[in-house]
Amino acid sequence: MAIRKLLRNRRFQKLFSRRIRDRLDPRERREVVIDVAGACNLRCPSCPVGSIGYDGKTPGLMDPALFARLIDKANEEFRVKGVNLFNWGELMLHPQLPALIRMVKERGLRCILSSNLNLLRDPDAVVGARPDALRVSLSGFSQAIYRQTHARGDIERVKRNMRELSAALGRVDPPLPLRRGRDPVVEVYFHKYRHNLHEVEPMRALATELGFSFKPVWAYYMPLEKALALAEGELPAEERAFVERQFALPIAEAIDSAREYRSDPCGLLEGQIVLDLEGNLVPCCTIYDMQAHTLGSYLDLSVADQRRAKRDLAVCQRCTAHGLHKYFTYSRDARLAPRYEELVARNLARRGPLAPAAAPPASETAPPASETALPAPGAPPPA
Repeated sequence: MAIRKLLRNRRFQKLFSRRIRDRLDPRERREVVIDVAGACNLRCPSCPVGSIGYDGKTPGLMDPALFARLIDKANEEFRVKGVNLFNWGELMLHPQLPALIRMVKERGLRCILSSNLNLLRDPDAVVGARPDALRVSLSGFSQAIYRQTHARGDIERVKRNMRELSAALGRVDPPLPLRRGRDPVVEVYFHKYRHNLHEVEPMRALATELGFSFKPVWAYYMPLEKALALAEGELPAEERAFVERQFALPIAEAIDSAREYRSDPCGLLEGQIVLDLEGNLVPCCTIYDMQAHTLGSYLDLSVADQRRAKRDLAVCQRCTAHGLHKYFTYSRDARLAPRYEELVARNLARRGPLAPAAAPPASETAPPASETALPAPGAPPPA
């Protein structure tokens, strides 16, 4: 009886099947992260697109031919866990997104999407390409709350697009299950701050109504460059005030807690292949200024070259000295996750929720037209 119960246990099945795969295919496992769109239509203040901007960056779209070469190389050299078509950009801006999804699926790989869903060009085409997971990232149910941390976004448009996405899932043939095993195909990812906690349940209800999974998480400050500035006492006073005011998770205390585990290995550096629009390799997904940290063209780097390029990086030494590699992955750490819950509870008990701010100026409610019509793949950037 005990053996039968063990064999039915999902965690045991997953571990057992992984060990079999490890014996049959000894290649190292990697997660591929590719920003297929070099811009975002929003300006979220806790994201570098909003807090740093695009100085020195070239907006554009991933060339599908280059995309195919990149994933073929990764799939040849490593056992690919999945291909994420996002990092700092909004993937729905890419007009050929369904074709990119199909390229991943035709190679037998998992395809993961994440979007603010303010734009949804063709839900039937996106769903028909059969991605394995689509995360809808948001931070409110009403516009007054949502726009504070998803600046330039329109939550009513997001909710309409969620309904269109749900309808498209119902029309796809053959049917696409709402869940694959324990993994949701569509997950509503609610970023919790001090100002929006009362809107978690209304959004949960909508997600449930539409057949989506719902995951509320404590928002944290990104990218690595900003977290380093905070940890090293170099974040400007105005930005530090924003961090202390807005986040339910007290970021400085969270980083202090993560320092205790700074000697742990970095799963991001060793477990990811992170590529920019031009196919350049960068150390990990937490870095925003990819040009400053480019390790070379991925297509030109052997596996040995990649290992050498990632060895003894100054930025990695600074990051791990503060335990930021643990801070960014706290939800996967059984030691840090409960500690962060305690930090949030103490912070909210001490300070309480944050009152909604005044209505935003018009400049914060809509993106420029240039950011919803990016240069075509391979085209020169705008002057």
